[in-house]
Amino acid sequence: MTETFKTYLQAEGKSQSTVARYCAHAIHFISWLDKDHTEAENTTAKEVLAYLNHLQKQGDSNATRNLKLNAIKHFFHYQVRHGHRSDNPIQHLKLKGIKRQKLYPILSRQDLEQLYTQYTVPTKEDSNSHKKWFTHYQWSRQRNKAMLGLMIHQGLTTAEVNSMEHNDLNLREGTIYIAGSRKSNERTLALKSNQMLELMEYHYQLRPKLLDYQQDPTTNYLFLAIPIPLNRKAKASDKTGVPRLEIWKRLSKELKSHDLPSGNTFINFKQVRTSVITHWLKQYNLREVQYRAGHRYVRLVLTHADQFHGSVALLGAQRIAHGREARGVDAHGVTV
Repeated sequence: MTETFKTYLQAEGKSQSTVARYCAHAIHFISWLDKDHTEAENTTAKEVLAYLNHLQKQGDSNATRNLKLNAIKHFFHYQVRHGHRSDNPIQHLKLKGIKRQKLYPILSRQDLEQLYTQYTVPTKEDSNSHKKWFTHYQWSRQRNKAMLGLMIHQGLTTAEVNSMEHNDLNLREGTIYIAGSRKSNERTLALKSNQMLELMEYHYQLRPKLLDYQQDPTTNYLFLAIPIPLNRKAKASDKTGVPRLEIWKRLSKELKSHDLPSGNTFINFKQVRTSVITHWLKQYNLREVQYRAGHRYVRLVLTHADQFHGSVALLGAQRIAHGREARGVDAHGVTV
C-alpha cells in the first residue's frame, strides 16, 4: 500500500517531505482502525471523527489534526482512484477553529495602475541629486519600478521575481518567461506597452552597472541587489541561490502611502496578485487564468474567486463556458 500511495502523492506534485508525512499519517490511521478490526476500504466518516477525537485526547492541536485529516482525505482519494472504494466519505469534512486563507480587499484596475504610475524614479533635476545617497536611491527606484510592473501587470509572486534570469526577458518579442517550480507551472506572458520602457532601461542601462558590484559578476539573475554604500560589493546569494533582494518590506511601506481611487489601501504583494487574478477571472476562461497564474490545477484558481463579491455568479458562468470538461490537459499542457 505504502509504495503505491507514495507514487500517487508524487504524481499529485507533493514534496518529498509531504509524501513521507502523509504516508506516515495514513499508516497510523490504518493501525488505529486495525484495533477494532475495521478495514480501510469500509471506513466511514464516523470512524474518522472517532480517530480525530482520539488524536485530540492524545493532545494533538487543531492544526496537527487538520494535517492528519488532509492525509486521510488524500488516502481515500487514492483508494477511489484505484477502485478500492466508491467514494470519499470525508471529502467535505472540515475542522472548526482552523485558520483559513486570509481574504484581501480587491484592488481595482485603477488602483493597480495607480500603484505603478505613482511609483516614480527621480531624475537629475531632483533637489536631492547632489547628495551622496541619491545614486543608490535612484537605482533602487528604477529597479523596483521594473519589478513592480511584473507583479501588477503579469501577476508574478515576489519569489518568481527574485529568481528570474535575464534571458527570461525577451524585449524583442515583448514577453517574459516564468520558470516552473514544484508548486507552479512555467508560462510565457506578454508585456504591457507601458512597462516596456522601464524594463528596457533597467536591462540595458542599469543592470550592466549593477553587475560590477556583484560578488559574481557573471550572475544570470535579472534583478540584482544594490550595495550600500556603492563602493562595496552587494551581498552574495543565499543558500537557495536566490539573490538577496532585501527590498520587499521597504517597497511595501512605500506603496502603503499611496492614495488609491477606490479608497482601498495596499496591504502586501499577495493582495496584488490576488487582485490581478480576480480581474483575469472576469476577462478570461478558467483554463486561460490557470495558465497565466501558473497554477498547476484549476481548483487553485477557484480560491481567488472567493475574494470578491459576485463570485458565485461568475463561477457559474465560467463553468458553463468551461463546458464542465473532464479532467485532462489543455493546449498549454495544464492539468485540470
